[in-house]
Amino acid sequence: MLIINLSQNKSWINFYISSTLIENIEKNLEKNKKIILYLNKRWSFSSLICKDCQYYYKCKNCDVSLTVHDNQNKVTCHLCWASWNTPISCHKCNWNNLKKVWVWTKQIEDSLNNYFKEKNTLIFRFDLDAVKTKKAKKEALENLQKANIIIATKMITTGFDFKDIWLIWIILAEQEFSFSNYNTEEKAYTNITQLIWRWNRLWEKTDIIMQTFIPDNEIIKSISEKNYKTFFLDTLQERKLFHYPPFSELIILEYRDKLEKKSLDFMLKLKDKLDQLNKNNEIEIILNKESFKKNNQYFIKIVLKGNNLRDFLQKIKNEIFRNSNLSVIFE
Repeated sequence: MLIINLSQNKSWINFYISSTLIENIEKNLEKNKKIILYLNKRWSFSSLICKDCQYYYKCKNCDVSLTVHDNQNKVTCHLCWASWNTPISCHKCNWNNLKKVWVWTKQIEDSLNNYFKEKNTLIFRFDLDAVKTKKAKKEALENLQKANIIIATKMITTGFDFKDIWLIWIILAEQEFSFSNYNTEEKAYTNITQLIWRWNRLWEKTDIIMQTFIPDNEIIKSISEKNYKTFFLDTLQERKLFHYPPFSELIILEYRDKLEKKSLDFMLKLKDKLDQLNKNNEIEIILNKESFKKNNQYFIKIVLKGNNLRDFLQKIKNEIFRNSNLSVIFE
């Protein structure tokens, strides 16, 4: 697998479309071969990386990717909702070369349509927007067969077999890490390797090329080198260090209300009660007081890590069953 360093390989078309990508697209179009440009989602959160040492920012509590919020000048963990001021220099190497990365399918589609508009190239964006109805799904299947360039999300890896795919290009590998969950890196590894294996086991040998700003990242190197054993052992070590399953249980308590103060007050009282019950400090209890808003409701979370958490939650079962605004999420 070829790795393209986006810091060194640029084009005027789009920050996330390298000159090597354009060259390869044109070469394959001349042979009348299809190209898949892959993004894990049609949109994603902004992540923060260092272009010098290739560090990407993680939550100190949860070891998951932090999200950049420009309007607040904050980086936030969407698991425990802890947040910090957006750093100016890298915590690891101290250089001032931090980069916010965020690319989406429509952005790539617009850039390529503009570039190929006089070359009769059919570009089809295959994401959730393309299959909202039964009719749209039927049209999408027809367009997949006709298209020269397919800009696709993970949907393309499940149940779609068609010939003449000679090139699969992963637009931004690190965008796979931009979701705040303890197993995000494992899902990233699975998604990309599934994409590779799917077309390599079909009719022709398919070239797989991956773009990234952090080519020396251990996960990206493991994928490109097909080094599953090292990735598996490193992941287990991280899970053990941060008390994630299978070495510990993980439960999220989430409270929502239209009034932000009511959400906070409820969770502060619940946190106090949990602390009192946790006499031997065997359970790690993480509360972030900053809420997030969704559908005009304010959400606040408490993250629990430890063993026998179900038995522990029996002690607050009245609070759980009596309040429909409190959700219990087993990870």
